Amino acid sequence: MDEVLSAALEPVCRDLERSGLQPPRLEDREWNDFPGYASAVMWAPDGSGRGVAVDRTAPAHERVAAAADQVQEQTIESQLWGVAETNWPRCPEHPHSHPLEATTSGEAAVWVCPASRSVVAPIGGL
Repeated sequence: MDEVLSAALEPVCRDLERSGLQPPRLEDREWNDFPGYASAVMWAPDGSGRGVAVDRTAPAHERVAAAADQVQEQTIESQLWGVAETNWPRCPEHPHSHPLEATTSGEAAVWVCPASRSVVAPIGGL
């Protein structure tokens, strides 16, 4: 798999495993036509698949946040929807309201509360 994409995905996959969820199975297959993007297909445990892509020219922390956002969406839809609370990763300030949001703060990829905008953890540090 493309090493830029692999490096961007590793932190969020680590967070999934620490949460007891399965990281997606990644298929090394370019699926987009955007120049400068690294892409692959993510396969969820339920058999559903979707693309994941990051901009090679973006700083590393922005690639991690973008990858985390895409993996989070697939995880909620494929592993949690209809069987568990869909707020992964759970916001410690509002545990039954919303999931944390993947974003950047300074030069770090972080999980933040979307309501208070407070940083909860670095992506990969849950």
